Amino acid sequence: MMWNGRFKALSGDPFDNSEAFSFPPPEGVFKFFAGSLEHLLQAQAQMPSTELVEMAGFTGTCPTLGGAFCQFHDGQGEVVPPPDESGSRNEPIRQKVLEILNGNRQYVELFGAAFAGGAPIDFEMVGRAIAEFEFTLTFANAPIDRFARGERGVMSAAEKRGALLFFREARCVNCHAVGGDSNEMFTDFQNHVIGVPQIAPNFGVGKGNVVFDGPEKNEDFGLEQVTHNGADRYKFRTAPLRNIALSPAFFHNGAFTRLEDAIRHHLNVEESARNYDSRLAGVARDLRRRRPGPIEPVLALLDPSLVTPIDLFESEFDDLVQFVRNGLLDRRATPEKLCPLIPPSVPSGLPVATFQGCR
Repeated sequence: MMWNGRFKALSGDPFDNSEAFSFPPPEGVFKFFAGSLEHLLQAQAQMPSTELVEMAGFTGTCPTLGGAFCQFHDGQGEVVPPPDESGSRNEPIRQKVLEILNGNRQYVELFGAAFAGGAPIDFEMVGRAIAEFEFTLTFANAPIDRFARGERGVMSAAEKRGALLFFREARCVNCHAVGGDSNEMFTDFQNHVIGVPQIAPNFGVGKGNVVFDGPEKNEDFGLEQVTHNGADRYKFRTAPLRNIALSPAFFHNGAFTRLEDAIRHHLNVEESARNYDSRLAGVARDLRRRRPGPIEPVLALLDPSLVTPIDLFESEFDDLVQFVRNGLLDRRATPEKLCPLIPPSVPSGLPVATFQGCR
């Protein structure tokens, strides 16, 4: 799981915890509730609240994260607990979350109704609840699935032609796999260097709260951040393609905002990467650094399967786009279907988040 593959089941099966789940430090081999966590999604759900960048939570961390992060110490939200004897804040943060949840009568009642034994709420319950909700957001009844079950009229002629290109001449299926461990997710779940242009926001309040890699802090080393192996630099996990038409941007850093551009990049990676213009790609202004990350080191490690350009007629390219955009789209995943799931209120009493695409 994740763009740099940092969460994985050591058994190779996300539903098999017999060999534990491997997470990046400080967790390492993840053994929290090892006997009861049934799959990787339940384990990964233990982590988001501990991610300071993801939660934008820096109150109380100055100066322990380094002086550069003190600018984000804005006094908003709960104070982030200090590290424990291990030197990590992860478990103290989880315990603080549980303190807040167990101090809320409505949350205690809701968890009590959902889990045998009821209160107090523990983090195993939190992980299971998040994972179960995420499972309800699985939408895998696209035209390609229905066609495979015998509904021959559900795909247009262009989508069928595009599918043949996807599985044959365009070589997309080499990485966006549908067999074996890929479980029809249109990904091999492996990490590859595919020559994505390097863009990253500047660091600072109102810009970004991540310090990126490289001497000018404008690179993303990808899998190397997890393995610390230079051979893994610039590698990122193959993206699943189901419902990809709904994505507002593409690749690990959103370097392209149009599906056509993302697909065309695969067909001639070196030309696309060297001629990349973030403005023409439609990238938001805050990602357009004056000096983008270097591209030649990325191309030097390019996956061999992408070195040779793929020549398609324009009509063939259009068919391929039609298949990826519409042939893999389950209409139940569209905003008009999902926006009604947003609750009018939440037990914490905090304002409900505003979601892009929902009125």
